[in-house]
Amino acid sequence: MRAKPGFGDKLFELANAGMTKSGASDRFILAREDGDPDILWNVEVFKSDEAKGNYENSPLADKLRDEIINLLAEPPMRIPVHPYAALPINES
Repeated sequence: MRAKPGFGDKLFELANAGMTKSGASDRFILAREDGDPDILWNVEVFKSDEAKGNYENSPLADKLRDEIINLLAEPPMRIPVHPYAALPINES
């Protein structure tokens, strides 16, 4: 996602809030480009297709989606993929 100039911090804040509050993901990565802090990459691994659908149709997703869209300089690029290897983080 490319934020409007100077809105990268707010975009990161909203995306991070969505990932941590939804509970729909096993794990996620939010990354900002070193050369352009207004570009945010989000890689999210959902617990299941059902969890993904429930989140995407939730009031939280609707609220965040509207706020995020207003921050973007251009439509977001979305590429659906399925992970073939992902290890859980050992929290011990």
